[in-house]
Amino acid sequence: MCLKGLVVKLSILLSMLSFIFVSISEALAKKYYIKWGATSVRSGLYANTVAMARVVNRAYPGEIEVVVVETGGYLENLSRLQRKAIHIGPADASAGYANYMGIIDFQGKANPNLRALWGGYITPIHIVVNAKAGINSVYDLNGVPFAMNPGTTSGRLVDLFFKALEVKPNYKMMGIGASVDAMKSGAVKAWFKAGFKDAAILELESTMDIKILPITKEMIDRFNKVYPGQGLTITIPAGLFKAVKSPQLSLAYVVADFVDKDVPEDVVYKIVKAVYNHRKEIVATNPTLKEGQFEDMCGMTVKYLRVPLHSGAVRFYREIGCKLPDHLIPPEMKR
Repeated sequence: MCLKGLVVKLSILLSMLSFIFVSISEALAKKYYIKWGATSVRSGLYANTVAMARVVNRAYPGEIEVVVVETGGYLENLSRLQRKAIHIGPADASAGYANYMGIIDFQGKANPNLRALWGGYITPIHIVVNAKAGINSVYDLNGVPFAMNPGTTSGRLVDLFFKALEVKPNYKMMGIGASVDAMKSGAVKAWFKAGFKDAAILELESTMDIKILPITKEMIDRFNKVYPGQGLTITIPAGLFKAVKSPQLSLAYVVADFVDKDVPEDVVYKIVKAVYNHRKEIVATNPTLKEGQFEDMCGMTVKYLRVPLHSGAVRFYREIGCKLPDHLIPPEMKR
């Protein structure tokens, strides 16, 4: 083979390799990697995030790859989002609002880049007392030995709730498992626990008589006056536990998923779309999401969120005809 022919063949080969390299590079460049914070793997709520990540990865192979990251929980996720250690993470909607605004326990720690994906699901917080302790109202808890689980979302809200009402229980700091034992032994007379048919409360009911204290609208109004945007409620049905004889108002929180503003609009649009399109599948295997109305993504978003949505989420909700109030439109879409 002559030198000229060899040069031509080498030139063609190099061109082909260059084309392949560019094609691979472009394919890799299209994939966006998402770190989605969750909770501890020991928490049943970890599975919720895994289920959502699975439908996103399945819907957009080669485009979006979600990796679920174990975290210390919802309050930690807000801190991780602010440090950009994760892209997405679930958190209590009221704590997210406090973080976005830089108020209450997030004073001086405002995160203007925080954006929301959806309103998520609501869960009640039950204030449980020993039925023999003579406690009939939240206001009767002054000085009462009370099991407090620090660092938890429900613990944060219950503590703020009591402070707003100027109720001062005698807190005994302990973990959730220890709280059940303390109630059984009489070391504490009261406790709180989030969830619908919560296993810990069912366990208590099987061994002792308990009451679940009702909440009033007046209490919630006072709560929100002192701590704006923190007081949410849900009416729990009669028979949810043996101690609930008729429907009653309960303190509640909403688990929403938040995202950093700088995640591309198209990526967020696709994530919200994938979860929305597969929400029935996600809810079917997660009783907490089903009972908490996660399937009604538009309704829960409009009703409970106070942090602006990401522009990609706004785009999707408008596409399905969901009417969004002005406070959910992010500043960057109003310029």
